[in-house]
Amino acid sequence: MNDTLLPLAVWLQLAVGGARDRLTDLWAHRSDDDGIDEAVTKMIWLAIGIVVALAGAAFFLTTFNSAKDSVPDPVGP
Repeated sequence: MNDTLLPLAVWLQLAVGGARDRLTDLWAHRSDDDGIDEAVTKMIWLAIGIVVALAGAAFFLTTFNSAKDSVPDPVGP
């Protein structure tokens, strides 16, 4: 390796190593929820789930009703 590429290789190695170390620390502390009230977090996720479920139900009901209106009534022979 020549003198031009050696500093670049060292800088790249240090940058990748530092990023890897930061990601490893972030991953290790991700599950550490000291100081976070777990009940509040669960209630927030429950509220988000209910809102998503209601939005999905409203979408499907709207789609079903619009499709139902476009189907002609059956006519007997």
